[in-house]
Amino acid sequence: MTEGYQDSYSLRAPLRVDLEGAAGKQDPYSLFARLREAGPVIPLKLPFVGRVWATTTYAATEAMLKDNVLFVQEARHAGKTGIAGLSWWMPRAIQVLGNNMLLKDEPDHRRLRKLVDQAFRRRLVRDMRGEIEVLADGLLTKIEGQAEPDLVAAYARKLPIEVICLLLGLPDQNRAAFTGWASRMTSMLRGFAVLRMVFSMPGAVNYVRAQIEECRRHPREGLISELVRAEEDGDRLSEDELVSMVFLLLFAGFETTTHLITDSVIALEQNPEQKAYLFADLDARMERALEELARYATPVQSTKPRYVAQDCTFFGQKLARGDNIIGLLAGANYDPAVFVEPQTLKLDRLPNPHLVFGTGIHFCLGMQLARVEAQVALARLYARFPDLELAEPDNIPWVTRFGLRGAYALPLRLNAVRSRRAA
Repeated sequence: MTEGYQDSYSLRAPLRVDLEGAAGKQDPYSLFARLREAGPVIPLKLPFVGRVWATTTYAATEAMLKDNVLFVQEARHAGKTGIAGLSWWMPRAIQVLGNNMLLKDEPDHRRLRKLVDQAFRRRLVRDMRGEIEVLADGLLTKIEGQAEPDLVAAYARKLPIEVICLLLGLPDQNRAAFTGWASRMTSMLRGFAVLRMVFSMPGAVNYVRAQIEECRRHPREGLISELVRAEEDGDRLSEDELVSMVFLLLFAGFETTTHLITDSVIALEQNPEQKAYLFADLDARMERALEELARYATPVQSTKPRYVAQDCTFFGQKLARGDNIIGLLAGANYDPAVFVEPQTLKLDRLPNPHLVFGTGIHFCLGMQLARVEAQVALARLYARFPDLELAEPDNIPWVTRFGLRGAYALPLRLNAVRSRRAA
């Protein structure tokens, strides 16, 4: 794996780089270019996680993601205990959530993945497009007539929650509660906001356990009942695995899809010629355009931490067994060695081998669902409000948090052209 790479960097002290600030969200292309200049594998210090190695180039990031022998999820395979990036003081409810396939190595990962993959077959997701369109139209009807609705709160955050609740088969009356839990889970700000999120989780976990038990007694349509019944070669999910899997499906794609929708609207409004190109032939161009919007925005800028399983030299950097390492997906997706003019939005870009949804055995389980949701969200939004504009295009309130690029609010003028004509 590491043969042929020269030990020419030898960085040991963590670099001081602001990966959370608004400036880096506004112009991530320059930020990650500076990181790539420091080397393909560099040391960083991250909030709550501490010191980690980070891959900055496409080649190094792809290699790390695909090597599940040298870079592992489970601490025991690297001479450690606990979960990478998770503090020892987290309550048991959080520890239970760590019992999911994203944090498992082979063969446990393969076992868990086989039990849930069938629910995310492309055919199933395609069949949901019509239902997603109905949900999107319902949300858009609610904001019609508002002066400056917030795209995030009124649409981009609510649509993924509605879709996932539909997929899981959760009762309609519980969606408000899940929206609150999701908001707390995904706030991940500093200090007390994190503590509030962490210690509110037992209630959410208990609710999921109750839903699983209800599906055991009275099977209903939805993925929870399917997971309860799932069996492959005589194997079933344990109680904790079921809870963890439901949370993974409920929350893993919620925030990322929210930001993918929001970031795509920002990108289209900031690039009117590309927006015009897309909507000149929406049906033919949307699928490829969404891939470029995803690459250009890269809402998830980093992977979760993994462990280095053994001492090695990786892309010129000496790593020790037990070290934490992350892949900077944004660094990979903006790498000029792979993407011509990566800082430029090109909706007809082809090929477009971005790593937005990862690669290797841990590639995003819900990537097809996220794609369909974002495609539908954009198509229905602009069909209803073709003249919309950002209310404050020069003042986007970026989420200041490591690993994500998105806005926590995005006020829109829905009928901007009509308003200007009236004035």
